[in-house]
Amino acid sequence: MKVLIKPEIKKPWSKEMYDYNDEVTEMMKDEIQHQLDFAYSLKNVNKINDLVTLCGGVKFGRGFDIKEMYESCLDELSMVQNYWLNEEWDYAVEQKTVRDNVPYKFVGYNI
Repeated sequence: MKVLIKPEIKKPWSKEMYDYNDEVTEMMKDEIQHQLDFAYSLKNVNKINDLVTLCGGVKFGRGFDIKEMYESCLDELSMVQNYWLNEEWDYAVEQKTVRDNVPYKFVGYNI
């Protein structure tokens, strides 16, 4: 596992803070991708819906096939912003949408 050194929190944000948060995001995205692929292999539409909500705040209704949902979730995952994951990650862990395997938290959002 990658080891990150938490940067000093500053206002305005430093490059080190942005870089650190980007690394945390990549770890979270890896977990989301893992869960998405697993849900797709099981044809678990509800789990994919939870994951797309985590990535973009949307949810699919009836009429979408699982492949469309999977691909849309991939699109949302590629564009998810750090601030969004900062807001939504803990809830997704509580709901067991993702595993709590990212040992780092974002910096600078709660100051």
